[in-house]
Amino acid sequence: MEQCGTTLFSVRQQIATPHGSKTSAGHFTCPRAIEATLRVQHTANPMKKILCIAALLISSATFASNTSPESPVSSIILMPWDIAKNSDLPKELKQKGFNHITFYLNWNEIEREKSQYDYSHYHNYLDSIVNSGMKLILVLDMGGRPYINESGKVIKDEYTMPTWIYAKYQDSLMKNFSGNHQKQADFSDGPIRKHSAEFISHTVSHFSKRYQGKILGFAIGLQEEHEIKYGQTGYQWRDYNDATENDFKKKYGEKQPVINYNNEIKNGMANAEPLLHAHKEYRENRLKETTCAYAKAIRDQGGMAMGYFAETFTSHDGIYATGVVEKLASCIDIAVIDYNFYDGYQLVPDSHVLPTLANYMGSLGYKKVLVGAYAEQWERKNKTLDLVPVINQTISKSLLQSNVIGFELGGLQQQQAAKNESAAIEMKNLDAIFSQASPLKRPEKEKKFRIGILGSATNFYVWHGERSGGRNIHRDALFESFKILNSQPDMDVQLIGETNLLQDDPVISKFDAILVPHQIALPASIKSKLTTYWKNGGALVQDMRLGEFDENGKPTFDWMHEVFGIEKINWKKRGGIFMMGDQIYRLKPSRRLYTSYASITPRAGYQLLATDIMQRDSGIMVRGERTLAFGLMPQLVEDSTQGAWRKLFVQEIRNVAQKNKRLSK
Repeated sequence: MEQCGTTLFSVRQQIATPHGSKTSAGHFTCPRAIEATLRVQHTANPMKKILCIAALLISSATFASNTSPESPVSSIILMPWDIAKNSDLPKELKQKGFNHITFYLNWNEIEREKSQYDYSHYHNYLDSIVNSGMKLILVLDMGGRPYINESGKVIKDEYTMPTWIYAKYQDSLMKNFSGNHQKQADFSDGPIRKHSAEFISHTVSHFSKRYQGKILGFAIGLQEEHEIKYGQTGYQWRDYNDATENDFKKKYGEKQPVINYNNEIKNGMANAEPLLHAHKEYRENRLKETTCAYAKAIRDQGGMAMGYFAETFTSHDGIYATGVVEKLASCIDIAVIDYNFYDGYQLVPDSHVLPTLANYMGSLGYKKVLVGAYAEQWERKNKTLDLVPVINQTISKSLLQSNVIGFELGGLQQQQAAKNESAAIEMKNLDAIFSQASPLKRPEKEKKFRIGILGSATNFYVWHGERSGGRNIHRDALFESFKILNSQPDMDVQLIGETNLLQDDPVISKFDAILVPHQIALPASIKSKLTTYWKNGGALVQDMRLGEFDENGKPTFDWMHEVFGIEKINWKKRGGIFMMGDQIYRLKPSRRLYTSYASITPRAGYQLLATDIMQRDSGIMVRGERTLAFGLMPQLVEDSTQGAWRKLFVQEIRNVAQKNKRLSK
């Protein structure tokens, strides 16, 4: 275990001395711990690696816990075969510091015959967990993933929905846009809703009585990854079955649009789709109605309704309808925002994603949030140890937020060599390593400025499949803005969604400034709300191309020119040199930024801050009384001038917020 100790010491140093500081993007994977079962890949010394990882993660989580009298929830996904292979495993996990176990309840196992519910085969496993002193998170798995029996074997042609559902309600299964049936049911279908709701009611009632006071919540598993979203096979969106197509046509007069292409901003224009926003709202509303109905079934039996949500603001939001997260705060008692440090294309060792999304969940109204950190994509590439310090930092940053009540870990099952054999957590040689350092405390000092940052779900739906310059430029601009501003000691930063604006959330009026970072496609309603905020005395900042396209991808040729004082814009493909006071700023061209900059000519009454030395009436920063417009994304500059641009980015936002404070007095 020497390697564990060395790695943990390094992690502790990082946490103790802070230095400035996809999703789920598991878009083509099976859920969490189960995914390892469906893979065949042998890795060197898997047992030792998993033992080290488990020790390191729980040790740092203990170190990072908040000072609340009630310990944070610390859960790890456990499967029946884990306990079958080691009956002492729950006790050992308890000794390592875990206080909850996440466990899956499969609909097909419980109701093999219609209306005949049998829970007995789960009792030994759950009794073992509860008797060890831990509590439960129970996932109601109705999602139609391949079924793995309690021995850990994948059963061919069987799924986590009962076989009698498939036999009787074939037409109620979802289809992708190629017309192929999927194993996920259409939960808007009457009979499917009825049977699944009955399964939930009976199951929640049974386990709530058997383990009274020992269950944190029941999670709604709608599809293969158990998250509240649509499933996906390849790039083929769901649901296009006959009933859904007919319902959509009845409401909108046309069939659902088929989205089978990427929209990338590097191409200059979006592929406009007249029904894109209608389709967005339609799919989200169906998910909302379904989820809230199931949440009610859970609550009616005295349980807490939980929902897992995938990473939002990604290239794949349109496929999954992940924007539904903005509509479910009233139905979900405990939300889990999860991330597997993968963006659908490559591994992403970013410790800021989950803390940022947890902040967003708080803005949306979720009172209790768990952050889910999953390692299956890294485990597949035998790089999990490299992810350990990132997860440690993720947990410590997340637990500083008042709405975060804990974390869940998953995807740590070792690889197996045998085909269709389960992956298991092996614990017999594990020695616990606990930190003796004092826990971190939540910041108590009052911040001088309150800054809102808008993350528009519509924007990410329009730019589906975005990979300009090998990245999702919209996502990176948003997340980097939050990371930079949130690290400022005088700024209290909140990532807000469209729903906060549309519902006139009181939090909006409390912001000294709202930043809109590279949200190029916005509905007119959102631009109107931003204008109203400005007219009511708020300060607005944009970093480039605010609302240049509408919610369907149609050009508006407008960056809210009236508000930001923009007379005209000229695009520049090469870098430039700019003067601001006696300072010179150089902007170099970069393929990663997809374009160089926009040279802005201000209207009368607006100030040009950074003047293009080649065109003295234009530049890349324009300030109004309570507005600031950048003609570039200073937060994403990556060359040697990065520090200067980021400093300027922060200082000018601070200036406009400060000016707004003075004017409002």
